[in-house]
Amino acid sequence: MTEEASAVHCDQHGESLATYVCGHLCRHPLQRWFCDMPEPDYRHPDAWCASCHAEMLKEGGWNDHNEECLDLQIICHHCYEASKSRSVESLEGPDKEAWVTAVAHGHQALQEKQRALEADYGLSHFERWDHDASAGTLTFSDGGVARVVADIEFIGSVSEASGTWLWAWANFHHQAQVVARIPAVWEWGEARGFLHLTVPLWKGDATDGWELSGVAAEVLGACGVYRVPTASGFLYMALMSVQRVG
Repeated sequence: MTEEASAVHCDQHGESLATYVCGHLCRHPLQRWFCDMPEPDYRHPDAWCASCHAEMLKEGGWNDHNEECLDLQIICHHCYEASKSRSVESLEGPDKEAWVTAVAHGHQALQEKQRALEADYGLSHFERWDHDASAGTLTFSDGGVARVVADIEFIGSVSEASGTWLWAWANFHHQAQVVARIPAVWEWGEARGFLHLTVPLWKGDATDGWELSGVAAEVLGACGVYRVPTASGFLYMALMSVQRVG
C-alpha cells in the first residue's frame, strides 16, 4: 500500500522512520497484526487488523474501495515495533490451544532428536565448536582436528540484556547462507495464526528459545538444535544434517 518510510517526529522517540498501520491497530494494538514478512529494505511492512484483512480478502487485494476501511495511520518505527511485540499476548481460544499443542509436540520431538544426536555423535564431549556463517556450518573438533560437521540454519536469538527473542528471519545482520530456510517457519505460523512465529521481536527468555526451536526444527525437518552463547544471550541453530569427518 505504501513505500518504505520517510522521517517522522514522535513525541516519545524523536526523529524516527514513518510506518503505516490501520487505525484499529493504532488504537488497539493488542490483537493480531496482518502484514508481509519484513525484508532488509522494508523492515516495517504496512500492517492491518483482522477486520481489515477480511475486507481485503473480499476484494482479493487492496483497491481504492476497500482501502477506506483502513483509516491508515502513521506511527514511528519504535512505536510500531513495541506495539507489534505485545501482540503475541493476544493469542487466545482455539488458536492458543493449537499453539500450546504445537509447542508440546515440538518439545517432545526435539528431546528425542537431541538424545539421538548425542548417542550418535556425542556433541557435548568435543573440546571445541566453531560456526562459519559464510559456509553455513558448525564444526566440532578435538585437539584442533575437525570430527563432526553440521549444516546449520539460524533459528533465532535470546537477549538476556533486553529479555527478548528475535527471529533469525528478522535479523538482517545474518548472512544469507544461514537464514535461507527459516522463512518457512514464518509462513507456517502465518497460515495457522501462531503469533509467536510471525512477530519478529517479543519478550522471551531461554525457555522460549528452546520451545520455539523445537517447533522450528519440526517445520524445517531438522535433526536437532544447538545453542551457543553470544555477547548478550544465546543463539539457536537448527542442525539440518550432521556427518563425521576426519
